[in-house]
Amino acid sequence: MPMVSIITPAHGAETTLSSTLQSLIAQTHADWECVIIDDGSTDRTAEIADRFAARDTRFRVLRQEQSGVSAARNAGLAQAKGDWVVFLDADDALASAHLEIMLNHTRTLPQADILHCGWRRLKDGAPWWRSHPAVKMDNPFAETARYCPFAIHAALLRRSRLAEIGGFDPEMTMCEDWDLWQRLARVGAEFAPVEGLMADVSVAAGSLSSNRIKHLDFGLKVIRRGHHSDPRIAYPVPALAQGITQAALGTACWYLATWLVGATIGQGDNPGELLDRVAEPLPPDADAYTLSAIMVDGIVVGAFPGEPIWPGLWSKIQDKLPDLEAWFDRHGPQEAFGSLLVRSLERKVADQLPTDVPATIGTTRIQPIDLDRPIVDLILPGIERLRCCIWQGPTLLGQLEFVVFGAIEADVIQDRLRTVFGLEFDDLTDPTAVVEDDFVNRPDHDEERAADMAAPSHRGVADRVLKLIAKLSYWAEAKTAAGWWSEQEPAPTPVDAISGVALAGRAEFDRIVEEESQRALAASAQMSKETPSKKTGPAGDEVPRYDTEAYWEELFSQVDPWDYRNNYETVKYLQTLQLLDDRRFSNGLELACAEGTFTRMLASRVDNLLATDISASAVARAASLQDDDAAVAYRQLDLLRDELEGPYDLIVCSEVLYYFENREKLRQIVDKIAGSLRPGGWFVTAHANLLVDMPNETGFGWPHEFGAVGIGEMFDQHPDLTLSVEARSPLYRIQRFEKVEHGGFLEPKRVEVNTAQPLPLQVASQVRWRGGQAVEAAASWNDVPILMYHQVSDDGADQLARYRQSPEAFEAQLAFLRDTGWRGMTLDRLLACFDEGAKPPEKTLVLTFDDATRDFMTHALPLLHRYGFPSSLFVPTGRVGGSAIWDSAYGSPAPLLTWEELAAVAKSDVTLGAHGVRHVRLSALAPESLLRELAGSKAMLEKCLGREVLAVAYPYGDFDPAIRDIAEQCGYRIGLSCVGGTVRADADKLALKRQEVFRGITQSQFENLLFG
Repeated sequence: MPMVSIITPAHGAETTLSSTLQSLIAQTHADWECVIIDDGSTDRTAEIADRFAARDTRFRVLRQEQSGVSAARNAGLAQAKGDWVVFLDADDALASAHLEIMLNHTRTLPQADILHCGWRRLKDGAPWWRSHPAVKMDNPFAETARYCPFAIHAALLRRSRLAEIGGFDPEMTMCEDWDLWQRLARVGAEFAPVEGLMADVSVAAGSLSSNRIKHLDFGLKVIRRGHHSDPRIAYPVPALAQGITQAALGTACWYLATWLVGATIGQGDNPGELLDRVAEPLPPDADAYTLSAIMVDGIVVGAFPGEPIWPGLWSKIQDKLPDLEAWFDRHGPQEAFGSLLVRSLERKVADQLPTDVPATIGTTRIQPIDLDRPIVDLILPGIERLRCCIWQGPTLLGQLEFVVFGAIEADVIQDRLRTVFGLEFDDLTDPTAVVEDDFVNRPDHDEERAADMAAPSHRGVADRVLKLIAKLSYWAEAKTAAGWWSEQEPAPTPVDAISGVALAGRAEFDRIVEEESQRALAASAQMSKETPSKKTGPAGDEVPRYDTEAYWEELFSQVDPWDYRNNYETVKYLQTLQLLDDRRFSNGLELACAEGTFTRMLASRVDNLLATDISASAVARAASLQDDDAAVAYRQLDLLRDELEGPYDLIVCSEVLYYFENREKLRQIVDKIAGSLRPGGWFVTAHANLLVDMPNETGFGWPHEFGAVGIGEMFDQHPDLTLSVEARSPLYRIQRFEKVEHGGFLEPKRVEVNTAQPLPLQVASQVRWRGGQAVEAAASWNDVPILMYHQVSDDGADQLARYRQSPEAFEAQLAFLRDTGWRGMTLDRLLACFDEGAKPPEKTLVLTFDDATRDFMTHALPLLHRYGFPSSLFVPTGRVGGSAIWDSAYGSPAPLLTWEELAAVAKSDVTLGAHGVRHVRLSALAPESLLRELAGSKAMLEKCLGREVLAVAYPYGDFDPAIRDIAEQCGYRIGLSCVGGTVRADADKLALKRQEVFRGITQSQFENLLFG
């Protein structure tokens, strides 16, 4: 009995069957049988099969009415005798050692049920296009649920396993092999790869089925079954019974559809019907780069072009691409998705072209530049990307890529050559050699070159024009003779003022930048630009007399002079009330009640409340606003000069005691308050943190002798008072002191609280964050990790969970950083390290947040302030005040900060940077749109917030060297990518690496991020 049975279905195979069967006769392993099934052929297929069977008894022939390939294979399988089976179609072939090598592996891999080798396409007997080596499948069912992993004759199958699942499904008239692999995987069959390309698929013009609708329908049926249960399988592996996660269904469907769309375009047809046939929407995380790579493969296989494949094939398919781009723009999960797909397609094709021949692929131009010849200006109408392939003699040095605005000057190319390759030039640039289309370096001409080399590099514009006009006819003649132009590509003709055409590219750039600047200026004019009239402390060099009634009367001559109702004060009032617990008070005294905002909140907690202030105007205004039924009395009182009377159960006094000019006067106030409290009574006070108490920590720089810390210490030192509760925030402290027996003591309870966000501008602008201290320089450079966050929130779509940190997890990370000695650095300081040669010290990092979602202000910023870390926030300016609509495919998008909130955030130890205008992938955009995204977002932030913006975070981390250069030309000094790693001393400032902090990260993983 033979070890292996080869099953060969054949229908109308008279032109290919002989070579297929001959590949079996050539096998180095001879113990095989081949069952040929003539599936109702009407040509000479049966005759050829019979001839082979007559000559070699290892061949057997079965005949049946045409029933389809699945039924034919099943018929052959029923007659098979070998333990192992290979399905070999009548137009394919096996390498001579195929059976020997595969069967040898059945002994070394005894657990394997399906051994699969690599496969390749043959055109006229020679390898064509891409080969497909065998790859180990870690999860065969998950992979066969998404795609067909190998050609049918690349597999050697255990016959008993095939019997378990009933062979091929006769209803599957296409994709039947893929369906078989998936069913085998679902029942737990073991797959094993075998190295080597031992299965050949012969291809010829028209060999790919033109019935792509049928191919798509059956392929989608296989994919959908892989994501659901399959009633055909009686005993699946339990974990695989319901298929793989539905989350991967859309991606798998569109991978198949995209390949078939490419094949359709390659065959010269319109893919619209295919695109509309897929019920599953493009998944929100669809990757245009992956889809374009799949499409390129489909285009080539569908077109079956001659060699070289490109750029000739491009000219045949390019008219199909505008409709393709428009369809994907309408249905894509992200804005400009179709544009990104087609541009990525162009560049992937360009990657396959030689670097020494000029070529144009869509809007991408490949241009060889020979450094041994003059570098010239280029006029490139319709070109968006210029890829310069840099040659020096026979050596390719590398490539440069530029975004093009119709033309590019030689000086621009030369500058990049200096930067990237460190090259210096001795006037190799001929600034008059403006060219068009497909040539850049003119052929050598000794006399002309000698004259050019001798000419000064600073010749005037008039000289350039005259020399250009004189040379135009020569260049046309010389290049035609040298073969640089074909007969189909006419030589350029002279144009008026041609020396200025290349300069027009720069003029177009400048025009767009100016338009965006004016747009931003107009937008900022519509926003309120009034300087806040409210205040929280002395302004400038003001030296007020706080101890005089006249000062306060002048202050309260205007209503609500310090904006007592803002969110910062309101939150502080509520936190102060929380320190009262649930206690009710019989008699209470409020000192410095101002206009009674807190008084009205306190009144419900006190049976009899006396509210006082040094200003008669303030007291009168407070009384006029009080509810009639509240038990509140109002009285003017000078805290320093008047008696407090009492005794009281509660005394409240906030944001006033630092106005007393020295500690002696403060001590008098402390004695008064202690003397006016009943035993067990409480004194509650809230005051701002001042730098005078803690010079290296966050606080206000007001010119007082003490702040919250000094005031608290004075009260705690009084023998009749002890601190019982303290609520600390980065900007103030709220303290509760209890009157105890002389010398008594309570262990204080200390809690951390957050300040309100956004901070009022008049508050935020006066804060000295982290004491105004900058990170000092070190003796040697220490690599800097830049951590990348998106949201700090518990809410959001499950599919976006990776990009969210819970507030608890984020706080744990900040606590770890602080406790292990890490310090935050601003991007401005990092830039200064590069510019000034300063070196960052050890354990210094930068924290960045993309998208400017509102949770940054409500959740992240309070924690950053609490733990003392500066941060950077990157804003998509065209979405400000709206929502993260780029995530809308996942559900309700997160709200974004408003301009008013951003203005406050910008003064809250946060560096604002640009994140584009619309949050789109920059590589999807035409040059003008790209420039508007980069220049427009920078201008809008600068005009609306009144501060210079030097940093950009490329949306989705999508950038390349050409985009990086445009960012630099827009005035950015720092560009942040999504490429992992830390910032080294030799880093490109416009392409800095960042470390993504993903949800669920462990502490050890987080620590590893810090060290790259």
